[in-house]
Amino acid sequence: MAKIGIGSWAGKINVRLARGEVKFNISEGENGDYKIDVALPGALKTAKIKFMDIKEEPDGKTLSGSGTISVLPGRKLEGAFTFEEDTFVGEIKAPVVGKIRITEGHRV
Repeated sequence: MAKIGIGSWAGKINVRLARGEVKFNISEGENGDYKIDVALPGALKTAKIKFMDIKEEPDGKTLSGSGTISVLPGRKLEGAFTFEEDTFVGEIKAPVVGKIRITEGHRV
């Protein structure tokens, strides 16, 4: 079965610390798990994100999981991304910030 969302993607975010395009690459790791590399815009450009517990949802189109970001040490992020061919929609719930929507998601 093919992995969901493998490839390079981009979308827009609009939060106080970062407005602009977020880019990420989803690949398959050594153990068959998901590996995600992210480049954030604005003041979050140097932030480090670590993803954990990424799973495929039963709908066959959605990846969900949790993670951490260096600018919020000790706090957990929750997110989900739903893919449709060459587009996606995503949402991340972050402490302090709240819901971050990723809009205009597309394959690069």
